[in-house]
Amino acid sequence: MTPVADTLQRILDRAFTAVEQVRESFVPQLVAREVGRVESISTGIAIVSGLPGVGYEELIRFPGGVSGMAFNVDETEIGVVLLGDYAHLHAGDEVEREGRVLDIAVGDGWLGRVIDPLGRPLDGGAVPSEGKRLPIERPAPAITRSW
Repeated sequence: MTPVADTLQRILDRAFTAVEQVRESFVPQLVAREVGRVESISTGIAIVSGLPGVGYEELIRFPGGVSGMAFNVDETEIGVVLLGDYAHLHAGDEVEREGRVLDIAVGDGWLGRVIDPLGRPLDGGAVPSEGKRLPIERPAPAITRSW
């Protein structure tokens, strides 16, 4: 073998060995998810079908990073309040359940902040790292102690 052919053979051997290692270490993972489609869009509201497991106030993800909250859950269709710019959405677009209800971050770092409906800061400040998330719809704490 010539020196050039020998060098090329070593390079190919290393490349094929690396490809085989990656192929052998790959573990396919199946993730079940519910996918539906937009039936119609009107001013701030989308009618969606094909999400049989969606619950009231559950978040639904639309194309382009837009989220919506399910508010009218029927057997055949779901009314969704759109929480973002929806001008690019059209009937037939694919939607997906997020598997959680609408919640918001709470804690001292959020006091006095201006946020959007999804809890993202609109005042130019950084997202506080402390705090926890609570559903937006939950029982209010008692004002007075019950005896």
